Amino acid sequence: MKPLFLALLLGISFAATAQTSTYSSTHSSINDTDKTLSIQINGQRNGREFAYNRTFDVRGLNKTQKEAIKNRVLDSLGLGENPPAPHRPEAAINATGEVPVTFVCPTCEGRVKLMVSGPTTITEEFDAPKNKGRFPRTLTLLPGEYQYEYWQNGVQQMRLPFTVKAGEGNEVKVK
Repeated sequence: MKPLFLALLLGISFAATAQTSTYSSTHSSINDTDKTLSIQINGQRNGREFAYNRTFDVRGLNKTQKEAIKNRVLDSLGLGENPPAPHRPEAAINATGEVPVTFVCPTCEGRVKLMVSGPTTITEEFDAPKNKGRFPRTLTLLPGEYQYEYWQNGVQQMRLPFTVKAGEGNEVKVK
């Protein structure tokens, strides 16, 4: 009798879990150039696929106002409030005025070419074996407006602008 009762409880708990389970998978890219705020979010939540891609004119808006736009977008997609980003100490500026910029790409693989052009120009080519990665990559760049090109196996994948700011943690999401 006891094993039958336990089996019944186990079955009920699985059924209850299945009904209340929420599944979400998202990929997001948020880029702020001080003139525009681009938000791209693709994913799936509770079996519903969504794709959001919009650019906002944010000239003259402060950081709090830009954050409010981002939070409204996340709320409208049912993704809730984004948890606060971990505190990063201000980036060190070296003797030449350059600051570290971290390029992040969890899906980059194969023969990779990363070209950065702006006040400082850098081109790097390297192999990024699958699941072993060569990212994140940190380069030191002068503050200013830049553009990066990302090539994978000889095919250009991305060409996007980004801004390097002195005294801030600068991170660029590639792909």
